[in-house]
Amino acid sequence: MNDRTLRTVVAGLTGLLVLVIAVTLLIVVGRNGPASASPSAPPIAVGSPSEGPSLTPSESTQPSPGASAEQSAPPATDASPSAAPSGSPGASAPATLTFVGLKLDADQDPGGDARVVTFRSDGAGTVTAKLASTSPEGKAHMCFLVGTKDLGCKDWRSGTFTGKTSQAHATWKVTLLGRDFDTPTVDLTVTFQAVAPSVKIEHARFDGTASPETNGINARFSARGAGEARLVADWGGHPFLYEIDLFDESGGSGNVTLSNQGPSTNTDEALRVTPGNWRLVLQNIEAGFGTTDLIATISWP
Repeated sequence: MNDRTLRTVVAGLTGLLVLVIAVTLLIVVGRNGPASASPSAPPIAVGSPSEGPSLTPSESTQPSPGASAEQSAPPATDASPSAAPSGSPGASAPATLTFVGLKLDADQDPGGDARVVTFRSDGAGTVTAKLASTSPEGKAHMCFLVGTKDLGCKDWRSGTFTGKTSQAHATWKVTLLGRDFDTPTVDLTVTFQAVAPSVKIEHARFDGTASPETNGINARFSARGAGEARLVADWGGHPFLYEIDLFDESGGSGNVTLSNQGPSTNTDEALRVTPGNWRLVLQNIEAGFGTTDLIATISWP
């Protein structure tokens, strides 16, 4: 075989080898299909956690989840609280009650007690506790709580705490005590959304006619419908004669006086009311014998 023939044979074998490799690659690609893209990484949720509730001005305490509070420095602006969203419990007009002429004990009084007011809200919404001094005897130390969480405290003559909640039900508490040696007389107004509103006061006083500033309770409330206002009260182990008065402050004829009741250590009385503004008074009509602790609950439609 001469050189020319050898070169021809080698070139033919080389071409055949290239063809075989090309065919083989086509077969492999045809069987496996096009190379697939690398699977994407799982999606990452992006978002910032909700900020914790804050107090204004800042306080060291922190409310429970779903509730926050703000303080308005005196003089307070009585902004209308927002009602619960439509469809939630208490979506009608908010409930309002004011304890009128509430005399406070001094913080430095060894026998003194904080007045404690508790109530429950139904549904998401806004709750307010407004303090207004009606005497010159100094400042009140006022604290506002939801559940067991302190939402803040303030020493002032007048001011408003505003709480906001997204909970179905929340229990709120207001405590009042005269600062240092102060013994102010105050009005306390609580406004909250509730299906069947009820407000309880503890460590009020039932000291008798000899101590008129600390003799019973005087409360205003707005009835949103017709029904019964109920007063349940207890003043300890000594029976007294007492009186209950209900005044129709909307100009109606629903005034009621229950005089010379007892003697007893407690009362549980239901009185008919119609829509409008009412004032309820409970008082000891005996002279009394000194400090007498009073617990009372007022419920209304």
